[in-house]
This record gives sequence, structure tokens and C-alpha cells, in this order.
Amino acid sequence: MKRLIYLSSAVRLATRDDLAQILGAARRNNRRDGVTGLLMYHDGTFLQILEGEETAVDRVFERIARNDLHRGVQSLPSSQVHERLFADWTMAFARPDALCVNDDLGAKAFVAVRQDLDRIEASDKRAATFVRRFFSTFRDLGSLTGR
Repeated sequence: MKRLIYLSSAVRLATRDDLAQILGAARRNNRRDGVTGLLMYHDGTFLQILEGEETAVDRVFERIARNDLHRGVQSLPSSQVHERLFADWTMAFARPDALCVNDDLGAKAFVAVRQDLDRIEASDKRAATFVRRFFSTFRDLGSLTGR
């Protein structure tokens, strides 16, 4: 099984509708292709971790890289893994103007991922490092963590 991590920049700040479309397409396509992972968006930046059979992950990533909603796609070298870190497709979501814990697009997933970082790190230190760095870019993470 393959795990691939990438970052990219949105060509413009995504609206709630943009993110709902991305989330819907991602869930549909990844379910069909047997790919799981994590997709996070905040303040114009996407972080995604894809997991699945090598050919499926490659196919999904090629499709993502061609998408004109973002640019500057930077992927890390992929790694071979024995188990998935993310059993379900999840999109952690924060509106560009405010972090909203009760948002139905998945802001609660930010909290869940943050609380699950120790488990993620035990399985894949590199993936955990990228997620931690992504969280460190948030100006208002306290509203999600209750701090």
C-alpha cells in the first residue's frame, strides 16, 4: 500500500460551496478507487494525505495535480505502508474568515485529527510532522482546541 502527502495553494480563497464540491467529489472518487486519507484546507492551503493501492493513489494524485483549483502542488516522496492511518475519507474544514467548530463540512475533524496525532506519529512520523506544521499556520487554533 502507498501513502502520498502533498501541499498546494488554492488559486483563490475557497468558498464554502467550493469546499463542499471538492469534498463531495473526493468522497465519491476515493470510495470508488479504494483510496482513503485526510484532506485539510485552511487560509488558501491544502494538505492532503492519500492512502491505498499504488496504482489507485497514483491515478488519484494525477487527477488532483491536473485540477485548476490549485497550483504549486508539492508532493513528498511516497512511502510504502502496511496499514492505513485514516480509515475514512475526512476533510477537516475551516472557513477562510473564521474557524467554526460546528461546521457540517468537518471542522470537528480538525479537533479529532489534532487529538489523534500521537497515534498518527506512532505509525508515520513524517505524516504527523506535516499535519503539525499545517496546524502551526493557524492564527486562531485556540478556538478549536478550547485553549
